[in-house]
Amino acid sequence: MSTRSEIAIERLDKSILSIYCHSDGYIEHNGVLLQNHYNSLRLARSIVERNDCSVLGETLEESRFYNDWRDEDTRAKKFDSVRSFMKEFDNNIFAEFIYLFKNNAWYVSELKFVDDEKYKDRWDNYIAYHTKFKLLRDVIQEVENNSEVA
Repeated sequence: MSTRSEIAIERLDKSILSIYCHSDGYIEHNGVLLQNHYNSLRLARSIVERNDCSVLGETLEESRFYNDWRDEDTRAKKFDSVRSFMKEFDNNIFAEFIYLFKNNAWYVSELKFVDDEKYKDRWDNYIAYHTKFKLLRDVIQEVENNSEVA
């Protein structure tokens, strides 16, 4: 099963361009790649300009973008603001991680589930939401620290 993600940049006018990435969207893969190999606006933009991807690699050449790989015609999605961008993902459980490059740094929002007895009358028994954005480098450090403890 794939770990899906969205990869986005905030432009100078505060609008957002975003693409879908189908595989390996978790922190230890896409998060680390974005932080270590695409950590500038120019490099972040280079991903989004290639449009939706199947899997991100250390370089654009190692990545699989649908338009190149399968001759598809995908386009980056445009949003007026971070707020309108995140509203798109309300009740959307398909993007498990949302990566956003803004203010010269990567940020991440994670999909969380609340599975609680008080939601037992819901047809799916849970509520899903995306967290507030956190600095990606801090989240990577947390993940590394937790893996050292385990």
